[in-house]
Amino acid sequence: MDYPKLRLIEAFPVENGLLCIRDPEGFSDKILVLEPEAVFVVSLFDGNHSILDIQEEFTHKYGVLLFSDKIKEIADQLDICLFLENQRFYEAKEKVISNFKSRTVRLASHAGTAYEANPEKLKEQLASLFIHKDGPGLPDTSSPSGRLSGLIAPHIDLNRGGLCFARSYAELARESKAETFIILGIAHSPAAKIYVLTDKDFDTPLGTVPLNREITDKLRKTCKTNFYIDEFLHKNEHSVEFQVLFLKYLYPEKDITMVPVLCSFMQESISRETSPYDDEQVREFIDALKDIMSEYGEKLCIIAGVDMSHIGRRFGQNITINPEVTAGLESSDKAYLDIILSGDAEEFMKAVYKEKDRTNICGIPAIYTLLKLIEQKESKKLMYDQAVDNNNHSIVSFAGAAFYRE
Repeated sequence: MDYPKLRLIEAFPVENGLLCIRDPEGFSDKILVLEPEAVFVVSLFDGNHSILDIQEEFTHKYGVLLFSDKIKEIADQLDICLFLENQRFYEAKEKVISNFKSRTVRLASHAGTAYEANPEKLKEQLASLFIHKDGPGLPDTSSPSGRLSGLIAPHIDLNRGGLCFARSYAELARESKAETFIILGIAHSPAAKIYVLTDKDFDTPLGTVPLNREITDKLRKTCKTNFYIDEFLHKNEHSVEFQVLFLKYLYPEKDITMVPVLCSFMQESISRETSPYDDEQVREFIDALKDIMSEYGEKLCIIAGVDMSHIGRRFGQNITINPEVTAGLESSDKAYLDIILSGDAEEFMKAVYKEKDRTNICGIPAIYTLLKLIEQKESKKLMYDQAVDNNNHSIVSFAGAAFYRE
């Protein structure tokens, strides 16, 4: 380990100048908190700096000697956590991927952390979101109208976004006769293709929601692009998991199926400021799915599990959160939401390009895809909210929205 090399990891500031690092790909469930001096050392773990090089850089910056044993100790900690790119990581990665591929069911990876793992406690937890004083009341699925063609719900954690989840899914219960749900989540880790499919059913503490294999088989036959290359990204991705959880809560006895899709960053389209539909991958996937959807009518609904803006120090912006900032963000988000509610996917992308995505909207590819797929004659905002982190001067905003056929 003379030239330690850090993997692509996620880092975000916590209190008192500390930095938290974790694995966004889910090969490791470890979290490390680094002090500023350790952050500097780790920043030089690029595979090009030797231990001696790092010592020299540290002395130049801080004016004191850092013993090589200390650097190796830091490297060993990262190695144990599988944060370094080396043979140990490659072997662990292969084992994890092989184990995931061997399963027919995708396990509920966030049960017991993001939400209750015990079924009865989970029912109570979810019910509390609906019967909250500002909630929509317990969902009623007895006589839906069948008008709903699409839904936007958040994918932020339930502690912060629970009320928005409740309002979104109460609307789905009232207005959807769907038995199959296309769930558009976000790939929070880099993917080789813009869309990521899986052949797995999804487990929840409340039971399993099966995959609609008729749809995925047709997609596999129709699309020449292999959208299964990064199937492993589904293992720990929460943006789909949270939607499946609420669907199973709404329909404990109904025979529903789903098609989970992770949407990756449309980097080339955004960098060129062109329509994502000009991209062959995007076009073939949307066209193929739209043809399939036409066979289902009101028995199918599309759900985009997305959040909106991410601003502040946790996201690399040196700003101080105050009422002016929160109001400004709400105004910016409202402008985006107005375009989204109009149903115009291309106008939404033009707005993103115009603003240079300065507020880091997390759901761009899923929102665009939903708007290209749905048929709508009416829409409405269900809720908008902001999760403000005053300690890290950061905000995540999110919303719920419904789209109707008539």
